[in-house]
Amino acid sequence: MTRGLTGAVLAAILVLAGTAWAGVRLDPPRPRPGDLFRISWRPEVGGGPWRVRFDGREFPLWPGRDGVWEGLAAVEATAEPGPRSLEILGRTGPVARQRIEVAPRSFGEQRLRVDPRLVNPDPEDAARAAREAKRIREVLAWVSRPRLWNPPFLLPARGPVSSPFGVRRVYNGEPRGYHSGLDIAAPRGTPVRAAAAGVVALADELFYTGRTVFLDHGLGLFTAYFHMDEIRVRPGQPVAAGDVLGVVGSTGRSTGPHLHWGAYLEGVKADPLTLPGLDGRPGRRSGAGVARGAGAKEP
Repeated sequence: MTRGLTGAVLAAILVLAGTAWAGVRLDPPRPRPGDLFRISWRPEVGGGPWRVRFDGREFPLWPGRDGVWEGLAAVEATAEPGPRSLEILGRTGPVARQRIEVAPRSFGEQRLRVDPRLVNPDPEDAARAAREAKRIREVLAWVSRPRLWNPPFLLPARGPVSSPFGVRRVYNGEPRGYHSGLDIAAPRGTPVRAAAAGVVALADELFYTGRTVFLDHGLGLFTAYFHMDEIRVRPGQPVAAGDVLGVVGSTGRSTGPHLHWGAYLEGVKADPLTLPGLDGRPGRRSGAGVARGAGAKEP
């Protein structure tokens, strides 16, 4: 019955039906809350640009080899496990749908004692923190092109993990949100290196995160580096993977020298250990990667 139909006509039928179960490949196939996951999809007809819609957000795809389009998507750390629908979007709407399963994940809890001023700031500090939070949201909302990174991503510093992504934080007995990144306990003055090529989107000292750098890697992907003693880059500066951004410190809301390392995709906070092809080498150097262990924590 469809022998005489052209590929374009078939694609139009799929768009109208909106129920095509396409060969969308995911890595990992069952992402967890807080995970970044890779998407591969080969359209039956030409066209584009293509996007992915997942959990109410859209993520861009880019052309890869042999007609395959690739992309990244992210699962919110607060997402409930269970089935989801992932859609491929063209210019006129959905062209394919795929059912996926979000796997369960347990994060645990962490209790910390910090300066009370950094838990319940006075009105002046609270206003400053609110302005800075708005500024960060504006930075993360920018979707630049082209994609600047290529796997593997590199660890930005050497040291044990003192606080993993996603743990629920209780400061001075008061529950707050979850830990939005990964803490690497490293000595003060340790070089902090870019995890991948990008452009410096923000470099400044902020109330909670201290001396802070955000890198824009293109297509909505950012990495963040908090609590440094020194910043050695400036906004708008291009950097290559492994370039020095600053040095480890303990500025902002911090209990000791360490690096807080974060990842964001289209504004979704993600576990940086799920960045594509993560390499266990700090910067360009060979050596030990991040290991579990005790150390300073970013509250």
